[in-house]
Amino acid sequence: MSEAYFEIMVKKQVSPVMKVMSLVTLILTCFFLFLGVIGFLPALLFGVAGGVAWYFLNLYRCVEFEYLYVDKELQIDRILGKTKRKRMETLDVSQLEVLAPIHSHQLDSYNRQKTEIKDYTSGGGKENPKAYAMVVAGKTICFEPTPELVKAIHMIAPRKVFTY
Repeated sequence: MSEAYFEIMVKKQVSPVMKVMSLVTLILTCFFLFLGVIGFLPALLFGVAGGVAWYFLNLYRCVEFEYLYVDKELQIDRILGKTKRKRMETLDVSQLEVLAPIHSHQLDSYNRQKTEIKDYTSGGGKENPKAYAMVVAGKTICFEPTPELVKAIHMIAPRKVFTY
């Protein structure tokens, strides 16, 4: 029996816009809370609302993806702020149509079709050298596997996995 198990964590890059929005929200929250404490009570309401907005911005600032491969099944989870986990995809590798680097010509025919594209990479788009695209059941999944994971998937579907 050839069971394979891989667990890979990929941290998503934080965009500069998200950093600026978080900082501005924090500064405005502190300002309105200060005004509320001084005596202008309606500002206290804005301070509390700003604090809630800052909390949710910080959740989406720290995003990680976890790829879990267990014997022909790939599960992709999104982890927000290192506290909240959500299962994004569960893929059966035996239904794989193609797995190739994101810049590969093997994906050209799938790029012309209007398939649903889901990005679970650290960022960088097509310039990311570690990103692979996997087409399963009419969906294109972009992710960053390790070479060992690509080799394990290659053992299952050798004619559908490309590494160039």
